[in-house]
Amino acid sequence: MIPLWLAQDNPAIPLPTRTLKGRKGFVERTINASARFLRDAILSEAVANQPGLLQALDPRVRLMTLLALIVCVSLMMSPVTIWGLYLFVLLLVAASSVPLLFFIKRVWLFIPLFSAMIVIPALFNVVTPGEPLWTMAHLSRSHDFGPWHIPEAISITRQGLLSATTFIGRVAASVSLAVLLTLTTRRSDLLQALGVLRVPQIFILILGMTYRYIILLVQAVQNIHIARRSRTLRYGTAAAEQRWVASRMGCLFKKSWLMSQEVQRAMLSRGFSGEVRVISAFKAGNCDYAWCLFIAIICTAVLVADHLALLHKG
Repeated sequence: MIPLWLAQDNPAIPLPTRTLKGRKGFVERTINASARFLRDAILSEAVANQPGLLQALDPRVRLMTLLALIVCVSLMMSPVTIWGLYLFVLLLVAASSVPLLFFIKRVWLFIPLFSAMIVIPALFNVVTPGEPLWTMAHLSRSHDFGPWHIPEAISITRQGLLSATTFIGRVAASVSLAVLLTLTTRRSDLLQALGVLRVPQIFILILGMTYRYIILLVQAVQNIHIARRSRTLRYGTAAAEQRWVASRMGCLFKKSWLMSQEVQRAMLSRGFSGEVRVISAFKAGNCDYAWCLFIAIICTAVLVADHLALLHKG
């Protein structure tokens, strides 16, 4: 016989997805962040497996040539040549089958956070004296605070704007080259190519295992929160939620420690002796040598153009 409480119509209580202030709860934010991390990791590997200009090159050649371009950017002083090289990087992005909008967002979401604290103060004549372009404020008189001189008129100077443009362009080009390298190269190939730079094998092994097991731990975090949300009708108080999160952090730490012990025993049982052995072997071809020559010409041309631009400016 069916109990009365089971025969009654009890509508399910909807799961609260937002707080009273209209913001998502921290549990849902954690799930979304984990999903975005996994999505970006999967998309990066998918881009590296697509046919493209950089994907067709030997990973060692790809690593060394892009590093040469980064060094070239660091030596340039003219904003015109720096931003010209950045446009060349965007051409490489398009030729390598990388989604341009995804690439630009991935680079420019990082650049403002990093460079704003340095660039914004350098715009004003308090930090960079020079020819004023826009006057932002007027003071009753000038002030001196130790080595700092604050003029009566706070202005954005031409020299400060030029320095800010140069700095942002250098950061944008360098970060874009680094992101392009990671997007067009599989993690295993990139770690193997680091041997060209004489990076210790133990360091390469730690990097590879860290990346692999971070993804596993992120999946564990996502599964924990999804399992809890699927079994929850009403959330508790903020203090109860914090206690639950703290307990899951402890469980995740224990799980990661146990996983490290299991991985170590599995590696030792399979004959691991500290030396990394790879199955695939890299082999450079004529296209790789031609690409190295092309990048050498590009670096020489932009450095000469940068020097001529500085001479013309002077």
